[in-house]
Amino acid sequence: MTKQVWMIERFSDDKTSDVLSFTYSTGRRTQFDSWSPGGLVLTIKNESNQADGYNLNDRIILTAVGSSWYQWFYVQEVLFNDLGGTGSGSTATIICTDLLGRMGRISVFEQSLGSAGTLDQIDIEFNPLMPAGTGIGINSSGASTAAADGSYTGTALNRLNLNMTTEQGWLYLSAYAVSLFGREDIGTLTQSITFAREALGLFQFGYADIKRIALGQNYLNTCTVTPPVAAAQNATDTAGVATYGTYGAEFATVDNSATQADSFAEWQVYSRDDPDELSFQISLSDTANDLTELFNGIYNYNAIIEVSYKKPGSATPVTTTQIMQGWSMSVTPSRTDMEIFTSPLTYTNFFILNSDTFGVLNTSRLGW
Repeated sequence: MTKQVWMIERFSDDKTSDVLSFTYSTGRRTQFDSWSPGGLVLTIKNESNQADGYNLNDRIILTAVGSSWYQWFYVQEVLFNDLGGTGSGSTATIICTDLLGRMGRISVFEQSLGSAGTLDQIDIEFNPLMPAGTGIGINSSGASTAAADGSYTGTALNRLNLNMTTEQGWLYLSAYAVSLFGREDIGTLTQSITFAREALGLFQFGYADIKRIALGQNYLNTCTVTPPVAAAQNATDTAGVATYGTYGAEFATVDNSATQADSFAEWQVYSRDDPDELSFQISLSDTANDLTELFNGIYNYNAIIEVSYKKPGSATPVTTTQIMQGWSMSVTPSRTDMEIFTSPLTYTNFFILNSDTFGVLNTSRLGW
């Protein structure tokens, strides 16, 4: 199988030959988690002081050679492992953060936020503060949820998470941008990737290990939502409470009305009403897969994926549709190991009458 080749650059200077290994992370594990900073941690040779050239906010570019995928990072810290004697085995660890990490260090004080859609508000208020050459991209139909106006003090990342919680959309980091998708655009994300027991086609990748996660923290049957402009709103699935007892959650949102917050609470309760709904943690490597098309797919927003598996003792495969929430990898000269985290697509979007993902309503059987 083709080994994945990587290139690491400091600005435009190729540093790949200095790198002994690296780890990478991006996104989140579940639909309930906040969008947190990702990172790139490089272990490099330092027997001749190679680490001396790395400074705060230096741009590091990681590229999956042979694919379209690449991403910018920024140096935040350098750790030195200096050996005695001649120091011939000395190394250094270069700790880099992604654009979400940089947004976590962008603070504003009593900044006035105008009324806008949740995604547009982030774009308008924080795009001018992003690092040079980067930006916030809105990949939306323009129908995102209305966000309340008002004064805001805090970090750009915290506000981004409040708005994304309210929107229940999807966030993607690649190249030099933070890309935001509205909730109504989730169903239009490209779908071509399948993870299965064996790699049998161009866009089918064989996993080394798969964890099916049921009865997890995503289930809830009561939900309280607190918007900034109205009293807290609550929704309850009485059938779920009668069956399982109370499983509640609280959300702080930027909904601009009590009615909108109440709709959000009801959406959460009835989209997460099945404790047997599965999430997945998928492990795979380049020892069993050519990862080129996987990285091309990630770069091209192939966030909606199919997971095919067999329950122990069963010969019949089961296929489920998921949305990729985040992924990580560990890379050495000999191999690339990846872990991919998913959530059920049903948590993300309502039933859609006409969708490439969910199908088309048959009005000969159901009409109004």
